[in-house]
Amino acid sequence: MSTRAPRELSLRLPGGPGAVAAARHALDDFAGDMDGSLVSDARLLVSELVTNSVRHGEAARSGEVGFHVAVAAEVMRIEVSDAGAGFEPVARTVGQDEGSGWGLFLVEQLADRWGVERDRPTRVWLEIDLAPGATPRRAL
Repeated sequence: MSTRAPRELSLRLPGGPGAVAAARHALDDFAGDMDGSLVSDARLLVSELVTNSVRHGEAARSGEVGFHVAVAAEVMRIEVSDAGAGFEPVARTVGQDEGSGWGLFLVEQLADRWGVERDRPTRVWLEIDLAPGATPRRAL
């Protein structure tokens, strides 16, 4: 049984190039809840999701990226939202542009669960298990 106290953080980030750094920096407050490799994974995944929101969502035009982190018991949940129309996640395919599509591939590999909620705002969420005995994630 975990003694970790539930904690949350919600931010509205400017939708420009500084959004990624601001979201990564916000995770510093949660670093004590995770071991070092999970902190690195969370920072990488946040970078990918916020970059996607700025690049492909409406964040660049609407000016905002929503960022929410919640740690409770044995799970960290991260949500990134924007005013975009959303998308249907698809796996990478042979012949796909090699310079694109790697962010969600990393999310698939490193997060324990993830998904897309397309009601406005569009939210991409992921969960990382924090429990010491949790099922190991897939290796890249």
